[in-house]
Amino acid sequence: MLIKRTLLVTAMITASYSQLSLAQEGSGFFNGSKLDLNLRTFYFNRDFIPNASADRVALAQGLRLNFQSGYINNIVGFDASVFAVGKLHGEDDKGKTGTLRTLSNGEQQGYAKFGQAFFKVKLGENSGVNVGRMTLSTPLLDDSDSRTTPSSTQGVYAYTQYQNLNLYAIWSNKGSAKTSQEFRDYTDSNGSDYSIAIAGGNYKFNSGLDLSFAYGEADNVLSQTYASVSYPIALTERDQLNLNGTAYHGETDGDGAQGGVGSDYRSNLYSLSVQWVRDNKKLSLSYQAVNGDEYQESWDNFTNDDTGLYSSNSVQVLDFDRAGERSLQARFDYQVPKVKGLSLMTRYIRGDNIKRSDGREGKEWERDIEAKYAFQSIKGLSLHLRNASVRSTEATDLDENRLILNYSVAL
Repeated sequence: MLIKRTLLVTAMITASYSQLSLAQEGSGFFNGSKLDLNLRTFYFNRDFIPNASADRVALAQGLRLNFQSGYINNIVGFDASVFAVGKLHGEDDKGKTGTLRTLSNGEQQGYAKFGQAFFKVKLGENSGVNVGRMTLSTPLLDDSDSRTTPSSTQGVYAYTQYQNLNLYAIWSNKGSAKTSQEFRDYTDSNGSDYSIAIAGGNYKFNSGLDLSFAYGEADNVLSQTYASVSYPIALTERDQLNLNGTAYHGETDGDGAQGGVGSDYRSNLYSLSVQWVRDNKKLSLSYQAVNGDEYQESWDNFTNDDTGLYSSNSVQVLDFDRAGERSLQARFDYQVPKVKGLSLMTRYIRGDNIKRSDGREGKEWERDIEAKYAFQSIKGLSLHLRNASVRSTEATDLDENRLILNYSVAL
């Protein structure tokens, strides 16, 4: 029923859009407007070792219909996106994959929602304000798109650009996790609602040097600071060296009334990476260190906010951000020249020095392998295979496979 209703709504929106476009061809609202359809079939299989009874498996069909308007009088517009997911396979008590919605009784179900619905106002050629529900992609508030559909944020997003300088500000009072059908208030452990405020920006020099900074606060819960620097160095006509450094600082704001963030929470995370690029090959090395508590990047302990880390060692399963952890990664990317559209990647990350309550040292590692193919004969169609193995003293050992089929078409 969910798939039928979603297809019906999609067809109605598409038909209405077509009729309105013809009727109001001269309207600024429809001039320059876009309607895109994204289909994603997502298979997720996580095998826990040795506890096979806890395995997680799901197969879902996702749909994302995106409408992007023009501007009335070059000032006001409106964008909206429908997110819908249908269950193709998912046994009870095998959920919590982030692919389908898992009910309190263990049943897996599909879901649907307006993932985006916001007014946009131009404040000049390179400035504006978005108000409503939207997907954001900033270091301290990032709506993850790692499953069938992304998470979403309700609030206000303001931005401006002047030459090489970009600035933005965010205020948010609600979020919607990937599989949630609702936007919910951020609520602390005392039962009080709170909001999140963030300001940030970046400046890119003509030399290629790129500097980014952001600061955010959630009242009585958490404050975070982010900074990064990147710089490309041309070695030869074929060789380039990319340098990157990232730093996070998180600490209690007020009582720190949230899961994982107590009154004495304080953590610093640093990441350094170097990447060598030659033609179709990339070789990367990165180092990450945590000083203090396990780093908490989500503003509400991943209840409604799915923000992840913008750091090199935050990978498919693990973030390597536990208390005191030090981690080292080696990664290799390769675009296959004889098979146009095929790219391969493998990486290995090892972490140690983890501080445990029993005084012993914790250790963990993750190995990832990925293959992605963009079909040459069908524009917008791609297939992505992701495989991971994790062994850890801090979590259950696991092997994981994800198979993702994406298709995007402009309607």
